[in-house]
Amino acid sequence: MSENSPEQRTEMFPKLWIRFFCVFCLLVVSAAVIAGKSGSRRKPEAEPAPPPPPTRVLMIGDSLSVGKFGEFVADYLVTRFGATNVALFASCGSSPENWLRGEPDYFTKCGYRERTSTKSQYLDWANGKPPPHVRTPKVEDLIERYRPTVVIVQQGTNWMDGLAASPSAKEPEYREYARRFVAAILSGKRSVTRVVWIMPPDSSHFPPRVESAAANIIEGAASGKRVDLIDSRRFTHYVSGKTGGDGIHYNSESSQAWAHKVTAELQSQLPEVRYPSHGSAD
Repeated sequence: MSENSPEQRTEMFPKLWIRFFCVFCLLVVSAAVIAGKSGSRRKPEAEPAPPPPPTRVLMIGDSLSVGKFGEFVADYLVTRFGATNVALFASCGSSPENWLRGEPDYFTKCGYRERTSTKSQYLDWANGKPPPHVRTPKVEDLIERYRPTVVIVQQGTNWMDGLAASPSAKEPEYREYARRFVAAILSGKRSVTRVVWIMPPDSSHFPPRVESAAANIIEGAASGKRVDLIDSRRFTHYVSGKTGGDGIHYNSESSQAWAHKVTAELQSQLPEVRYPSHGSAD
C-alpha cells in the first residue's frame, strides 16, 4: 500500500484539527455538567430553628383579682401575649388550699371572675343582691386544660384572718398548704416553667405582724423553687376612706395604681419576646 502523498497529508490536517477541537469541547461540556450535578447534590443548608413556643399565662386570684386589679392585670397580659394565650380565674374568699385537687370544693359566695379566649364572666354584688355561688376550679385541672408556661398567683390575703386569730395553729397549716400549692403547679410533667406570686398588698385591717406572717409563709414556699415574688407592700399603702373602705379591698383608682406597679414588675420578670398567638386550649 502506497503512502499518502504530501498533498493528501496537507488536506487531512485541517480535518484532524477539527475532530480534536470537537472532542475537546465535548470534554469541557461534560465536565461542566458533572460539576453542576455534583453541586446540586451538596448537603442543603440547615433550616433555621423553629420559633420558641408562645408564652401561655394562667392567673389565679382572690377577691382582689375579682375586682379592678384583676381586670387591669388581665388587660396587660392580653395586650402583651395575646388573648388566646391568657386565662384568668379569680374566686372571692379563696386561699391556695381551695384550688388544690385533694381538698374539698370551695364555692365562692361573694364574687367570681373568669376570662379566657372563649369566655368572659364577672359576677359581683348587684343592687344589694349577692352573686350566685360558683365552684372554684382546681389548679391541676386548669394547668392540664390551658397548658400554661407561666402561672401568676395573687393569693394570701384570706389567710390573714386565721393568722390574726390563732397564729400558732394556723401558721404550720398554711405553710403546708402553700408548699402543696406550689408543688401542684410545678410537679410532674407540668408545662409550667415559672411561677410569679403577687403577694398581698398593704392593708389597714390587719396589723403588720399578720401581714409579715402571711408574707413569710409565701416566701418559705417559694424558696428554692422556680417562683418569683412581687412584694406588693413595697408600693401600696392602705388609707381607709381614700384607697378603699374596708381596710382590705382597694377602690378602682388605687387598684389601677397597684396594678401599674405589678405589671411593671411583670414586664421585667416575664420573657421580653412577644410570641404570636396560637390556637386556644379551650
